[in-house]
Amino acid sequence: MVHKSGTHFCINFAINEGAKNWKQPRNYKPEFKDEILKMLIAGRKVREVSQTFGIAENLLYRWKTLAIMKTKTTSSKPKDSEGSSKLVAENAKLKAEIERLKTDREILKKALGLLSMSD
Repeated sequence: MVHKSGTHFCINFAINEGAKNWKQPRNYKPEFKDEILKMLIAGRKVREVSQTFGIAENLLYRWKTLAIMKTKTTSSKPKDSEGSSKLVAENAKLKAEIERLKTDREILKKALGLLSMSD
């Protein structure tokens, strides 16, 4: 029964009326949620998954939205600047080493060519 008093709404349920319409929320294991999300991401229709597993469509949409948001947040986290700068420095050092080795190789090729011509 709904009563309107001023600008507030008061909802009064009889004990029996509220009890028969209320369902115990289910807890789903994370592994199960992951499998359902894989199905949805692979392109299965929400309605089909809902009917197959007996899960409300709005709950499936919520799981999917939360998973997408979680993926976006983890991929857009700022990188560790200290770790990142170490990687950049190591990368530059390795590139310089590669160039030095290429030069050494070219020198050795030319020396081998000169030695083989003198025989």
